[in-house]
Amino acid sequence: MSYLVLARKFRPQNFDEVVGQEHISQTLKSAILRQRIAHAYLFSGPRGCGKTSIARIFAKALNCKSGPTVMPCGICENCVEISKSASVDVLEIDGASNNGIDEIRTLRENVKFVSANSKYKIYIIDEAHQITIPAFNAFLKTLEEPPDHVVFIMATTEQHKIPITILSRCQKYRFRLISNFDIASAIKNISIKENIEIEEDAVNIIISASNGSMRDALSLLDQVATSSIDKLTGKYVRELLGLLPKDIIVSITGNIAEGNIQAILNTVKEISYQGYDLLQFGRDLRNHLRHLMIYLIDPKIIEIPLEDIKVFDVQKTLFSIPCYLRMNNLLSRFIKEVRWYDQPRILLEMHLLKMAETYYDVGELISKINELKKSIEVHDKTQSILKKQHVLQDDVISIFAESSMDLISVWNDIVFEIIKKHPLTAEILKSILVEVTGASSMQFIVSTKFNYDIVFEFQEQIFKLFQEKTGLNIKMKIIVRKDVPERTFSQKDIAINEKNSQVVINHATKEDFKANMEKENTIPKYIKEIAKKFDSKAKKL
Repeated sequence: MSYLVLARKFRPQNFDEVVGQEHISQTLKSAILRQRIAHAYLFSGPRGCGKTSIARIFAKALNCKSGPTVMPCGICENCVEISKSASVDVLEIDGASNNGIDEIRTLRENVKFVSANSKYKIYIIDEAHQITIPAFNAFLKTLEEPPDHVVFIMATTEQHKIPITILSRCQKYRFRLISNFDIASAIKNISIKENIEIEEDAVNIIISASNGSMRDALSLLDQVATSSIDKLTGKYVRELLGLLPKDIIVSITGNIAEGNIQAILNTVKEISYQGYDLLQFGRDLRNHLRHLMIYLIDPKIIEIPLEDIKVFDVQKTLFSIPCYLRMNNLLSRFIKEVRWYDQPRILLEMHLLKMAETYYDVGELISKINELKKSIEVHDKTQSILKKQHVLQDDVISIFAESSMDLISVWNDIVFEIIKKHPLTAEILKSILVEVTGASSMQFIVSTKFNYDIVFEFQEQIFKLFQEKTGLNIKMKIIVRKDVPERTFSQKDIAINEKNSQVVINHATKEDFKANMEKENTIPKYIKEIAKKFDSKAKKL
């Protein structure tokens, strides 16, 4: 008996043996139990993830002698023939070589004939995306309304190439990549059954090289197991598959981060002399940088072997996310161009040196420029506001001084009017100290309670006169301060109270203050005038 490769030997024979596609197995089993069998199915997903295997299992489940059943027996005539791809009622068609309109016309004619030994006549069309558009158009009517005994199962790795008119007539099942855990479990179980000794590191290398494909993983295991009778070590598997030692990838990643171009060139020289595939080196380095980037974003997204976690913890922060993207683009460009380049080593060196250059993220630079621009604008606005406030303050002081002079002028007129009406009692208004404390506020400072009473008596009249002459409601405040000497009405003084930054306007100059202080022991003039009106003479007590 000829040797049967592991990928075929351990191909699943029922739904329960399928690895990593439980969501599809369960759905198809439910359809069989409920007898809701559709006439057309489309299986899409990556290579080696079980599309054709599940199609055959589904065909056995439908055509088993004891079926339709979710657990085909595997020993009846129909099950055995389907497993060997020898059933006349289950036809496997290669879409790549039967993609023309003539082949589809032949298929349309054959579907009319009933199945020979089974309940259903099943067509499994692999690589269905390679069928031409005219052939698909010829297939539309048959696919939409086939005979009751016909079931179509199409498998493809590129669903986007299938016309929408075909997709709308099928039940679509999307297969996913198989997890590293499931692949590792399958490799270990098969290794035990086949008496293959394999190290954990070797298993991890096979998993990484398979990229989520169970078929690829089993093919690699078959290859390394066939080439050695000893225990499969990680070093042996890496050398056999042409992969670079892990420490070289880790080392050159650190050199790129440090900008050590001499070490980078020495590494390229070493791997070239040792005969390593430079294309594979580019792929390995790109994968390593990708894993570092994803690990930096979220360690839960990517599955990392336990022995590599320490390395990833150290190297994940060597680069920023934009820098990782830039290096990935450079390596992808190298992988694309190296096939047509006559000097792959030179091309690799140029790309690695480019990756080692100091990288400035354009987005960050623009953000910093905008921040600097905003800070300059804020500073300029602040300075402008301060200048305006300074000028405004000067203008306010000037205007306030002018308005204060106007209020004093109005006050003088008011005093004369009140004295005309009340010549006996209003004379005291001539000598009080007046301060303008605001645009519509004044205070009257007197030295005695007697003077306070007189001013208070005329307060309402003063308020009304100010309102008539200025239209303002003047706020008046009368203050008794014993240290204030009497003033003469004829003199004026404008003083600015620096402490309160207010304009203060007085009815006396400094000389008046001094003169009045010298006379503070004499009888006030207004007392003498009051006594004179009564034909009397004032005397000091």
